[in-house]
Amino acid sequence: MLPPAWQTVTLFNPVVYLISVFRWSFYGISDVNVALSLGMILGFLLLCILAVGWIFKTGYRLKS
Repeated sequence: MLPPAWQTVTLFNPVVYLISVFRWSFYGISDVNVALSLGMILGFLLLCILAVGWIFKTGYRLKS
C-alpha cells in the first residue's frame, strides 16, 4: 500500500522483519521472505550485541 520509495525505507526497520516472521508463523504467509527475515533479525541482534559489548568494554559515558 506504500509508494515504492517508502517501501524501500521500511526495509531498514527491524520491526518489519519481526512482524513478517510472526505473520508467517500464524498464517503461513509473509510480506518478506522468511529466510531473509530470520537473517535480518539475526543481523540486527548481532549488531546490538556488538554495540553493547563495545559500551561495556570502553565504559562509554560512564561517570566516575
